[in-house]
Amino acid sequence: MKRTKVLTVGISLFLCTSFPFPAFPDVSPGDVIDRSNWEKARDLVPEPVLEWVKNGDVLPVAQLNFNPDEFWPPAALKALDTNTGKYDVDADGMIVDPASGQLPPFIEGIPFPRIEPGDPHAGTKIMHNKTYYTYCLGNCRFPFFAIWVGRESGFEREVRCEWLQYPLDGFPEAKGQKNPDGIERYSIIRVIEPFDIAGTNILTWRYRDKRADSTFGYIPAIRRVRRMSPANRSDAFIGSDACVDDAWTFDGKVATVDWKVVREQEALLPFVDSNPQTLEKNARGEWQTPKSIKPIVFGYQKPGYTGAPWFPTNVIWVKRNVYVIEMTPKDPYYNYGTQYMWVDKGNFWCNFKVIHDRAGKYWKTFWTSQAHFQSPDQKLRIVTIGTQMSVDDRTRHCTIIEDCSPRNQWVWFAVQDVNDYTLAGFQKLCK
Repeated sequence: MKRTKVLTVGISLFLCTSFPFPAFPDVSPGDVIDRSNWEKARDLVPEPVLEWVKNGDVLPVAQLNFNPDEFWPPAALKALDTNTGKYDVDADGMIVDPASGQLPPFIEGIPFPRIEPGDPHAGTKIMHNKTYYTYCLGNCRFPFFAIWVGRESGFEREVRCEWLQYPLDGFPEAKGQKNPDGIERYSIIRVIEPFDIAGTNILTWRYRDKRADSTFGYIPAIRRVRRMSPANRSDAFIGSDACVDDAWTFDGKVATVDWKVVREQEALLPFVDSNPQTLEKNARGEWQTPKSIKPIVFGYQKPGYTGAPWFPTNVIWVKRNVYVIEMTPKDPYYNYGTQYMWVDKGNFWCNFKVIHDRAGKYWKTFWTSQAHFQSPDQKLRIVTIGTQMSVDDRTRHCTIIEDCSPRNQWVWFAVQDVNDYTLAGFQKLCK
């Protein structure tokens, strides 16, 4: 416990100095922000979220009964001591050894525990940390539902899916594993039902060097695997309001985007609960969420709710310090233009992404709530997604991604076969 407290103080010193904070309105636990007092949240949330409040959504302000800055998986916790000053990024946004300028042979944990004030590469380093945090959780198996909801139509349909991850960097147990192709991470998205689109699956090979992702799609109608362009990652996923790169707010390759820290500020961020929830170990020795997990209740599920039918009505909103980061895709064929990420300074969690089109006009907002879990002995502590949603304010439509929930048990440090991520294994998995 003493070690954790020392590290927490160190993290605060590392992450909470730097760019000046502008003055913003104040809110307190117990406040309920709605259309009658929306001014209290001015500048504490992105402008689209403020507009949602004016139109009927409600933000109950609360406080946490735990310190979210202490929720680091073991590999990330160790890296807070060992990786300070160990790495840098080059002009292309790639992680390099500062002495040689070359790609490190292997990275354990998060690469940049300390974000220096005024560092021109601060935004890139923050996003690398965000990415490597997920790698520190090892192989993952995440079932989820994509739910279509319209402002006027309400609930429309849902699609059952699964996301699989197999990192070969960041996670210490991957060190020494055969990796002749220089893979940073494998991932698969599977569509399981309904029947009309079941089997529409996507495999991604992300490389540790500058090569673009290799992405493959399985098309059930022709029973074949086809190569996809990297730009397809910004296309709508199975007709939803979200694209593949929207997962975790941003699941693209960090080096494919220009990142710039615009400012630091206080913000109201959504959390699932004021207390961490408990993980359980299954028969295979994997850590998973329990079926007794707190469910998220959306507007269309709550009688009498007058806000958007997709809005999560029982999350809490907590004041935190954030980085606001401007992101500009380098690919001229990418569907999104400039975007703005709101990233929690204490754990590099991306909470909001405000998306503009290529003409510079506001389009939609992708956002997540934080969910915190710990093992019964509190030796394993992690932060993950409570829920995700892509709100298209032009079409007045949203796709909810229902993540860990009573019907979706998420698994970390999962037992997986790396051969499932080869083309032959992928095609076998799809059939």
